[in-house]
Amino acid sequence: MTNTDEGTGGVFPTLADGVSAAPAPSSSEERLKRLRRQSLWLAAAFIVICAFSVLSWWREAREEIFWVWVVGMTVIFLINISLWRALVREDEKKAKRIRDRDQRYRQTLALLPEGVTILGEGWRIEWVNQRALEHFNITPEVVGRSFFDAVSDERLRRWLLERNFTKRFQMKTRGDRDLDVAVVAPDSRHMMIVTHDVTERRRVDDMRRDFVANVSHELRTPLTVISGFLDLENHPGALPPDVVSRHRELMLEQATRMKSLLDDLLLLSSLENRDDQNDADAEVIAMPKLLEDVVREGRALSLEHHHIDLNCEDVSLIGQADEIRSAVMNLVSNAVRYTPEGGRITVTWARRGTGAALSVTDTGIGIEAKHIPRLTERFYRVDKGRSRGTGGTGLGLAIVKHVLRRNDGRLLIESTPGKGSTFMMVFPESRIFSDQL
Repeated sequence: MTNTDEGTGGVFPTLADGVSAAPAPSSSEERLKRLRRQSLWLAAAFIVICAFSVLSWWREAREEIFWVWVVGMTVIFLINISLWRALVREDEKKAKRIRDRDQRYRQTLALLPEGVTILGEGWRIEWVNQRALEHFNITPEVVGRSFFDAVSDERLRRWLLERNFTKRFQMKTRGDRDLDVAVVAPDSRHMMIVTHDVTERRRVDDMRRDFVANVSHELRTPLTVISGFLDLENHPGALPPDVVSRHRELMLEQATRMKSLLDDLLLLSSLENRDDQNDADAEVIAMPKLLEDVVREGRALSLEHHHIDLNCEDVSLIGQADEIRSAVMNLVSNAVRYTPEGGRITVTWARRGTGAALSVTDTGIGIEAKHIPRLTERFYRVDKGRSRGTGGTGLGLAIVKHVLRRNDGRLLIESTPGKGSTFMMVFPESRIFSDQL
């Protein structure tokens, strides 16, 4: 990062003081005051001796008076030299303290998570920290140039020229960052631009709003169905018995759907509220047995409409068995939902590098690359109509992500539209159990 010696001089160094208690006088300041008092006393003594010597010489021109004057002046001169050197040393120490304080302020500003750009007269960039360089996508060479030559955002330029800094300015950078911009302007010629990256906060806020909207939608549909059928049954004899029976089947189906959604929400909430990595309840999981059970359930879910194969090495995993089972079942059930009848699903558990990996590969509809980074978001659906038709809650991969986070694993996704997908859970060597000494 580029610094200039006088970049913050005179205006902004004191801003870092903030509001604080008045500092107690230091020993060096007391010494400096004492030296100044001694200098004043010596100056007074010099004047007195000079006046006394001139008066005595005028009354009686004696050689002794001359030598007294010479000796007195020499002693005062030597003492003054000593005091002058002491004053110079104190001034040097004071200047060093100011330089050190200024350097500390600069280091503090440089380490702030916010971007800080200090402008001088004529909008000239006098100092900028590394975070501001990243926020504005500029290089250290811009120091000394006009801010408007380095940053070409026209909306930001108009806002700065208006000088109405009571409200913050919101801008989006070329790198698709959301920045919150504030300005401190101590006078008409200087200003400090402070930028804060709120991209992640905006993303979380958007996810929270989407979550509330999606939960509301997911619950409203089955509740509407159930309440509508119940209204019809309030009129006995209005519907044939077979229609009433069908309505009750549909109500049971919708109630089951709501229960499944609430179970997934409770599980996801439980995973999020636990520690990211907690081995207190970890155990050795016999993966061949666990995967045989999951594949059996997958075949039952498929109603034998898919070919589901299992390739499993005799390798055990250390982790939370219930959570791992839930994660694997989510991957298998997703593969069943999104693979056409007659398709093939392969579950593989084997050593991989220094750890082990569990993969679920299908010959389903596949996923476009642009959707893959968002698949683990709650309720994120590639095709909303198709997804809801399959009966999923939209929380499965979010659950998988949190399970892996708690078990030191990571999720890898590969997919080709029209050909199929592979979801792989990768675990490090520390999570692989070996009974060999």
